[in-house]
Amino acid sequence: MIRVVILAETAQQAQTLAELLAEEQQLDIVAARAATTESESQVESGADVLLAAGLPADQIPEAAVPVVVLTETPVDERQFGREVRAWLPLSSSVEELAAAIIAAAHRLVVLTLPQARRWLRTAPDANEDMLVEALTPRELQVLRMLGDGLGNKEIAVQLGVSDHTAKFHVSQILAKLGAGSRAEAVAIGMRRGLVPI
Repeated sequence: MIRVVILAETAQQAQTLAELLAEEQQLDIVAARAATTESESQVESGADVLLAAGLPADQIPEAAVPVVVLTETPVDERQFGREVRAWLPLSSSVEELAAAIIAAAHRLVVLTLPQARRWLRTAPDANEDMLVEALTPRELQVLRMLGDGLGNKEIAVQLGVSDHTAKFHVSQILAKLGAGSRAEAVAIGMRRGLVPI
């Protein structure tokens, strides 16, 4: 079980979040309260993850445990200490919030899609949308098969096409992504969110 301490702007907000997360089997809500000046020391003693909801950046304690931040204000990652593992909008679903808490407990960093797009660009002027639109649905399907480690013959069998057609799709993908190899195409696809990790 992942022990979670919730610090929120108000006690009511903290209690509401606790009730919503209570159904998650992997989470144990050990405390839910409004943030106070003594909150920091209390966090250290009983939590695996701190959930900070609706707090200004200067009120989020420097915790020794991973922190998930819920906020509606634009986030500047430089405001936070090294333990902040995720920042999500207050309107996030319970499932999204639970997934972020579980990931944070495992010392992973969680990014929303807009955050990922902003931070994972390989070139400042890369037009990600152009790359996504440039691949046809079939090419996207083949790219994901490449990500699964399938060769041309295996791709051809799964798609019900000839080896030559599968090879053609692979060469089109390499050209459109500017990749020099299948592995590089898959890596670019992962960075662009086209290939699941």
